[in-house]
Amino acid sequence: MLALAPHANASSDPNLTTTTVIDSAEPDSVSAPVDEQGGVAVPSSAVPASTVPSATTTVPVGCPPAPVSQAVFVGKVKVLDATQALFELVRLRSGSLAGYSTEVPNIDGSVVTDVGIYYGRDVKFLEVGGSYLVGTALDATTGRIYSRVTEEAPLFGGNEVADINNSGVVCPTFADVARTLNVDGSSVESGVLSGLSGETDRIAVAVLVPIGLVLLGLVTLVLVRRSLQT
Repeated sequence: MLALAPHANASSDPNLTTTTVIDSAEPDSVSAPVDEQGGVAVPSSAVPASTVPSATTTVPVGCPPAPVSQAVFVGKVKVLDATQALFELVRLRSGSLAGYSTEVPNIDGSVVTDVGIYYGRDVKFLEVGGSYLVGTALDATTGRIYSRVTEEAPLFGGNEVADINNSGVVCPTFADVARTLNVDGSSVESGVLSGLSGETDRIAVAVLVPIGLVLLGLVTLVLVRRSLQT
């Protein structure tokens, strides 16, 4: 904006006028915010954007869904049968056992909670009286909760047979929610000989008796041959 303002001067020509230029242009940038406590301008770049990661995991099409945990608890084995274990609930860590547990009176008159868990063949790796950290999931087909001691093997060859690896899709990996561990978080022994713990005497008999019979047979054979030669 130009403004013409005449200035009177005693020593100048009264017919002359002076021109004053006033710059009233607005600044290009917006003024920075001011710290209300210290009165110091804070640069806009000093306010970082939110970096909180999202808790949602997106599963690509064609990948198996994330497993859902029913409950995690610490329990003590009371009874074992061919496929199931009956636990006395010691402490519920997460989830719910409503509808899958039973309140029963204890010997001392108190009430304890019993939980039956399906294991299938993995039940042989558990011991009566042992305490375990049990993660469970719901079998929608049978309506019962289950757990396992060994790691779950991929069905039908996993991604190789399904050709997921060659499709360019990267499937996320999830922890097995239906695993039974020792209370300290270590894996339960599930080797070939793990089911034979406490059976040392029977194993010794099963090995030594056949060997003894073979030796006895050899000695008998030698004695018979010598008796025939004489």
